[in-house]
Amino acid sequence: MKPYLLAASIALLPISAFADPSATQVVKGFIDAYNQHSVEQMLTHVSDDVRWMHISGSKIEVETSDKAQFGAAMTDYFETLTGAQATILEQIVSSHYVSTVERVTWENDGEQLSQCSIGNFRVQDGKIAEFWYLPAHACDEQFEVTEQVEPESEAEPVLEPNQPSQQ
Repeated sequence: MKPYLLAASIALLPISAFADPSATQVVKGFIDAYNQHSVEQMLTHVSDDVRWMHISGSKIEVETSDKAQFGAAMTDYFETLTGAQATILEQIVSSHYVSTVERVTWENDGEQLSQCSIGNFRVQDGKIAEFWYLPAHACDEQFEVTEQVEPESEAEPVLEPNQPSQQ
């Protein structure tokens, strides 16, 4: 009789209790952990075989190819840039891919510095499986914001081919 009680209890739980977090939630949690300089928390958002890559011209450089290498690299990074903070200025979501425009700020010899970069994340089973960053660049002035952009809660309408947009 106890198995039926367990099954009945599970049936009453909301479906979301079993669902993986959305790709945007995973990336947001990852960036939040970055802002706290918590390598331990960052590692909770990545898979065991996470790959971190940089794209430069026609080359893709693999920075790290597993969780341990990523943790070590981030530990070194935060020792070098002690005040680094990232802000998601824009993001685009397509299924399990999230692309971001991020602004990173830090202080060097009393001077506040910043740069932007485009990041692309692939989320699988609620964890970041791999991510790529394009070369850092000066931030566009249109992105001079001070808080993170939250994803819109309403879904965009799906347009059929050859159907004009409703804007």
